[in-house]
Amino acid sequence: MRCENCGTEVGAAGHRCPYGRQVSVGSVETFAQAGQRVIRFAVIFAIVVLAMTGLAVAGLTAIRGGAVDPSAVGTQAGFALTTMVLGFIGWIGILGLLVSTIVWIVSAHRLRPGGPGAIGYGALVGFAVLIGLSYVLPSRMPTLALAGAMELVMRLGGLAVLIGGVVIVRTRLQASTGRKIPAGRQPIVTSDDWDASQWDPEVLRDIEQRRTIED
Repeated sequence: MRCENCGTEVGAAGHRCPYGRQVSVGSVETFAQAGQRVIRFAVIFAIVVLAMTGLAVAGLTAIRGGAVDPSAVGTQAGFALTTMVLGFIGWIGILGLLVSTIVWIVSAHRLRPGGPGAIGYGALVGFAVLIGLSYVLPSRMPTLALAGAMELVMRLGGLAVLIGGVVIVRTRLQASTGRKIPAGRQPIVTSDDWDASQWDPEVLRDIEQRRTIED
């Protein structure tokens, strides 16, 4: 059997893990928030991808059907403005995704030496490869429709791989650290706020002493 923290083979004599320190609440919260932001920005990027694809399909359909004149100034200006807005939102999603991913990796290493592990890093590599190929392979397709479909599938597939990796890593770190890692935004007031056993021990001791005196 190997130690789940450092990977050292654990013998019958026992094992003192150099990484056996207690995981702080702050580290868990940072990791949880970073994972939530990675998923959130990935969803934003996916929405932009779907919107850009929908805009392209709608534009081509309208032009082929004769509903709009592609040479008209209004048509070109509207298309350029819409593309600019969606592109700006997309860049925000990409930058947010990059920063959140870096924080996610660093915070994961604070929870355990291996950080996200093979699954986490594998998901990052898979995401990067699929997104990179989505800019290269579609241009080699024989038809425009096939190129658009391939681009859409590869980008959404890369985002799905990334989100799946974040979720799996969160589950694995929760099991290895023994600490609950929230998957969503935490409420301002929780049930623990009403549980006296979760308060500061000195405060709890003072409350018990006052209760004894009053009795």
